[in-house]
Amino acid sequence: MKQLSALEMAAAAVLAKQVSPDGSHALIEQLKTAEVCGREFTGVGFYTEFSVDRALPPAVVTASPGGWVRSEVGPDAYPLEFMLYVKDGYAEMIEAYSYFDGYGDIDLLTASFTAPRAFDLPNIEVS
Repeated sequence: MKQLSALEMAAAAVLAKQVSPDGSHALIEQLKTAEVCGREFTGVGFYTEFSVDRALPPAVVTASPGGWVRSEVGPDAYPLEFMLYVKDGYAEMIEAYSYFDGYGDIDLLTASFTAPRAFDLPNIEVS
């Protein structure tokens, strides 16, 4: 059984609070049971798919994918942002991405990282 990495779990916990109006309790309990079924590294981030215990109650979520969370990873503080995907009330994937060039030889799953933190949606005017 592969579990979520420390970075994935830390980001997912913050994301759960953003997308769940019930205080994220159901999503957090689900994430504790997550078993990774696949990871894809994209060169600027990754996708991690996982399954959770469906005997647990489903979560109420406001958006999926959703969340605005950021962390800096590795010695050069490579910036990653995260989103959590939930289907039918059950967490199923976390996405990490960056708007910067590729992360090089950083192992995103084991490198040191800053505590993931929420940030506000950008205020973009459409004309």
